[in-house]
Amino acid sequence: MFSMLLAVSVAAVVGILMGSYFAPKNFGYHDGQRVLEVLCVVLGTLSLIQNLWRGTPAMVRIGKPVAGLWAMFLIIGFFSSLFAYSPRHALYEWSSFGLLLVLAWIIANEVARNPVQQLDRMLLVLGLGCALYVFKVALVYIFVLQSGTQPEMSEFIIGFNNYRFFNHVQTITLPLLGLLTLRSMQRGPAADRLARYGWGLLSLWWMLLFVSAGRGTFMGVLAGMVAVIFWRRRQALPWCRVMLLSAMAGLAAYAVFFLLVPVLMGLQPFGFLNGVVERSIENPGSSRGALWQRAGEMILSHPLLGAGPLHFAHYGRDINNGAHPHNWLLQIGAEWGVPALIVLCAIIFMSFRRLLGSATLIAAADLPNQAVLTAWLATGVAVVVDGLVSGLIVMPSSQLWIVVYMGCAWGWVSSFSRHGGHEKPVISLRIRTGLGLLALSMLFFIGNGLWPEIIDLPGYKKIQTQLHPEMDFAPRIWSLGYF
Repeated sequence: MFSMLLAVSVAAVVGILMGSYFAPKNFGYHDGQRVLEVLCVVLGTLSLIQNLWRGTPAMVRIGKPVAGLWAMFLIIGFFSSLFAYSPRHALYEWSSFGLLLVLAWIIANEVARNPVQQLDRMLLVLGLGCALYVFKVALVYIFVLQSGTQPEMSEFIIGFNNYRFFNHVQTITLPLLGLLTLRSMQRGPAADRLARYGWGLLSLWWMLLFVSAGRGTFMGVLAGMVAVIFWRRRQALPWCRVMLLSAMAGLAAYAVFFLLVPVLMGLQPFGFLNGVVERSIENPGSSRGALWQRAGEMILSHPLLGAGPLHFAHYGRDINNGAHPHNWLLQIGAEWGVPALIVLCAIIFMSFRRLLGSATLIAAADLPNQAVLTAWLATGVAVVVDGLVSGLIVMPSSQLWIVVYMGCAWGWVSSFSRHGGHEKPVISLRIRTGLGLLALSMLFFIGNGLWPEIIDLPGYKKIQTQLHPEMDFAPRIWSLGYF
């Protein structure tokens, strides 16, 4: 049976490995990852229409309050798009948000039917993908040592236009790798080999975070750990212990392989961590001040509907330091408007409340589900916190991993209602027809937003670079993000 979760997880892993094992022709790393994401969205939309046509009962309940808030958020975004400078770009972003939510809902339905099997599959795909990535980094490391030359620090982070985009992925995958390790440990001696594999992989994943000195990711994951200790007390300790010990092992591996070994060979230390304190003191906001100021100006100029989804890429182009403000609160407020921001914050609050409320449905001795709940809460906090200083809600690879996380957490919570024997609602023909037409309309807007650039991205890039040689085209939809 076809699994959307498996398909999206594989696509998300391929996005990580792009440039390592999959070199897309005529696409840069960012653009290739965007194409992968769009293919997932198309596949999800077709799956939704098929389910609506068959009248398949929904396995997950969104609830009227949250459903109403999501509808309100999308309605505001639609009108914001209509009044934007470029409706084509705005409607692309609006449709992308909507269909990524649909993709998460489809995944949630799959997880709700069989949470244990689906989560194991997703975590296994994640583990294999991360292992392949680490193997490629090891090959680069060996080559660098053999060459005897000082490498560029970013050479160890492969397959991303900017190594920070890799950190965005780590914000979601680090907690999930912690869950993979803990679930293996909980299965006893039969899974000892998998548990050791999980420990080693998680430690090396931490090591790569220290190599790239991803402050936003580190603070996000740390905030997630603090939050679950506060919320869940003793139930959170096993997962937090795995994360802390693996982080210490990763730091030790970084010290040996990226500090000690290069120095012994007469080279400077590899990686960014040794300069992170100085960099944080000299430039704590990483030059984001101008971006945040521009986002604030946009909010004051367009408080109700915003300037239009995606439109920071237009109004912030003169700053020439990013096609998004590196802060999800400012991004939604500036592009979608303050009312949409308030609605989104309400959705996030209610989602966390529902996650926390599911603790009452889990027996204290049910250690596997206690670990899963802890990981879901920590990952959610990590995304929210890191998103305050980064663009992880913008970049295609991190967007896909957020969808995987949302779908799994949503379906896992809904699985408790399913086990309780509640009947699943059958959507009426009128609503099914409306949802199908809406999904097709969004798919059209996505295609219209990508056309005609997608047919010749190298040519488009060459023309724009010739027209604006002074401008650094930071990624948003494509690697040339401004419009």
